[in-house]
Amino acid sequence: MNMEGYREVFLEEAEENIGNMNSELLAFEKDTRDLTPVDGLFRAAHTLKGMSATMGYDRLAEFTHALEDALDRIRSGSLKPEQSVINLLYKGVDAVQEFVSSIKENNVDYSKSAASIIDEIRQNFSSAPEAAVTAKPKRAAGAPSLEIEQQLLLAAEEQGLHVHEIEVNIAKTCAFKNVRAFMVVRNLSEKGEIIKSVPSGRDIEEGNIEGALRLGFVSAIGAEEIEKIIMKISEIESVSVRTLGTEKPPENAAAKPVPPEKAGKTASKKDKAGVTQSVRVNIEKIDALMNLVGELVITKIRLDQITREKKFNMLVEAVDEFDRIIDDLQIEVTDVRMLPVSQIFDRYPRVVRDLAAEAGKQVECEITGGDIEIDRTVLEEINEPVMHLVRNAVAHGIETPQQREMAGKAKKGLIRLSARRERNSVIIEVSDDGRGIQVEKVRQKAVEKGIVTRERASLMTPEEIVNLVALPGFSTMEKADQVAGRGVGVDVVKTKVEAFGGVFRIENYEGEGCKFIMKLPLTLAIIQSLLVKCGGAVYAMPVIHTTETIEVPAADVRMIQKKRVIILRGEVLPVVSLAELLKKQRKESDIINLVIVEARDRKIGLEVDSVVGQQEVAIKSLGEFLKYAKGFSGVTILGDGSISLIIDIQALLETGTLTGSIDQNNT
Repeated sequence: MNMEGYREVFLEEAEENIGNMNSELLAFEKDTRDLTPVDGLFRAAHTLKGMSATMGYDRLAEFTHALEDALDRIRSGSLKPEQSVINLLYKGVDAVQEFVSSIKENNVDYSKSAASIIDEIRQNFSSAPEAAVTAKPKRAAGAPSLEIEQQLLLAAEEQGLHVHEIEVNIAKTCAFKNVRAFMVVRNLSEKGEIIKSVPSGRDIEEGNIEGALRLGFVSAIGAEEIEKIIMKISEIESVSVRTLGTEKPPENAAAKPVPPEKAGKTASKKDKAGVTQSVRVNIEKIDALMNLVGELVITKIRLDQITREKKFNMLVEAVDEFDRIIDDLQIEVTDVRMLPVSQIFDRYPRVVRDLAAEAGKQVECEITGGDIEIDRTVLEEINEPVMHLVRNAVAHGIETPQQREMAGKAKKGLIRLSARRERNSVIIEVSDDGRGIQVEKVRQKAVEKGIVTRERASLMTPEEIVNLVALPGFSTMEKADQVAGRGVGVDVVKTKVEAFGGVFRIENYEGEGCKFIMKLPLTLAIIQSLLVKCGGAVYAMPVIHTTETIEVPAADVRMIQKKRVIILRGEVLPVVSLAELLKKQRKESDIINLVIVEARDRKIGLEVDSVVGQQEVAIKSLGEFLKYAKGFSGVTILGDGSISLIIDIQALLETGTLTGSIDQNNT
């Protein structure tokens, strides 16, 4: 069935199955004695075959059928899982990805490598000529029931399979019966073969479904399991299953024929309590909900302020209840947008495997914290940075087996991907146990490229030298290759992370490995912020960039090389006035309020008039007129109805005033 309306569902589930195939293949390659992953591979290929055939993508269906043949031979023991076989299976999964990408872009199931892979499978791994396909029985004109030939029943019984006649009644109130019928066909195809359908596939596609859906189904599973599979689909009123046989029903049949008068009562939805169902929601609708929640948060803040000022007892109680409801609603709606980081993490073991093989290295990929959830927008944005760091670890970090052996390490290197929660942030780390960043080599390259003078480079600490790799175009690779060394370095990652309010750090352990740390906001819609006053206005600063607030006597601020600094617990911190950055008059006072922020790989004391407090704010866009304003990431509305600009710390630090104040290279 070539049903354009279901293409998005097909693509989403196809990508999921491709991910499963990669995971199972990686597991099988580690231990070819365990055939459990092969069963998973076979299920995924079989599901893809059924889905693509149902959707009318015949080339993809043919290709996945060829993969099934090779996998079935491995399961039966007639094909040894040598490395050449494993490599061919990897090529097969890549070809499936090509098919799906082509369908996504052009709605055409095409893969330039599929034909040669099929030829290779058939030439080298086929055990016997292809079996003749049993002709499907034709439906007699006007016959309302299925007709299944005796030969087919005999053939099924010889293979230990059952032939089931299934009747599915879709709820009369269902608006899209063809969608439910498609889901029935798709789910059953994962467990067997549908040999007959009344109405036909074309009728289902066109929505011509009158009465029940009747299917002829060949499978090893019984009637009871068939009922469970179908009843998990919403808006299915009832299902009945009759197991056919040449003389008598198979002894292990799970259900008896259902009398006509009882049809529709076999498995009613009312008897299926507790079935968990999921709903696919358009992202635009979720964004609209999130905007509404943002408005409610603003209203909550305003009511809270009215309560504090007017002190109406009844209003206090009402606001408390309103506050509780809004908090719950905010949590629920935010959770809808959340996705586990495993959505992107799971694809990297395959990437590491291929890159390592190409580079002649042995590398294993370890994942922890894959169940940690983060806003889907943030997740989509960090995919490219994480991918770059993984490639960087294989190309720059992990040594060859010979080099590792000489250094007293195991031949196989390790790349770790981890995620963890920290208050209102998610920390994602990409680390390896390779050679680390070679400080002296970076120092030398920085001088050669004119990034710093030789005198300045000799005075820089190892941490400062390491941070130079995040400068645009910096690379220590002598020769460019397909993975790294083209002048597009860690700066891509740093820029991307900082673009949506994140913090990027590098920890280097020369000779032992390197760790890249990304501190990311959980969501980009509602954030925890620190409200500060400056020049008569209130500004919001994302808490993710602040470490503490302090009050110090003005006399504690010293001048070093014409720059204001303060010594905090033995550490020299530059002091910069927010008012001066914003071209406002700085307020003179005997006591200075400082917000200690982390930015540009160091701490800075940002001077403000006063600190109002911490508060949750809903971020609104600056709009077309102000979208190019430097130093601000958005705007929010405070409890008194006034507008407060949200400071973009990273962007603000790029302004000339602040750069000159804190750039230690110039001091």
